[in-house]
Amino acid sequence: MSSGSGSSDRFFLLRWIGWASEASGYISGILIFASTLIICYAVLLRALGFSTVWQTELTVYLLMFVTFIGGAYGLKHDEHVNVDLLINRLPVRAASFLKLVAALLSLVVIAVVAWRSGMMWLEAAEKGWRSGTAWNAPLAYPYAILPIGMALIALQYVAIMVDLVRDLLTGEGRERSPEEEERARAEKARIQGL
Repeated sequence: MSSGSGSSDRFFLLRWIGWASEASGYISGILIFASTLIICYAVLLRALGFSTVWQTELTVYLLMFVTFIGGAYGLKHDEHVNVDLLINRLPVRAASFLKLVAALLSLVVIAVVAWRSGMMWLEAAEKGWRSGTAWNAPLAYPYAILPIGMALIALQYVAIMVDLVRDLLTGEGRERSPEEEERARAEKARIQGL
């Protein structure tokens, strides 16, 4: 295999990770809409005097999916919760290095959560655990959400780390966007105003 092919394969993998993260976000958006419809349906049933069996439980499972599997989308677009007070004040290269360390530490935590939740899912699947509610859904399905979500987030962290290492090695560090510059200026002005 030529080095060009290896490079192409690596970039294909990064593109695939990006696509999977994007897909997780769009699927999560659809599931938020579906959850809304299910809740409206349940409210209508109750208003008409009927009982509901599966609606609330399914909505909880769908929102778990949105939270954990959709997390890769938020990470890809840097829309997760972060504290960037220090990062915004550093030169681009130093900020990239600090982001790389943070991504590596986060990847370790994500890997532990993925492993432990995967073990719990496997036990639920092997033993046939059920929810114990009126619907009595098999728990293997909702328990699969967390390890799958953590795997997607871990892959997105790998893609982020590859980009950061590439930036550090080439010295090209990504410049801040105008929005990032504006946030940094506003934060600096807020701190100076204290």
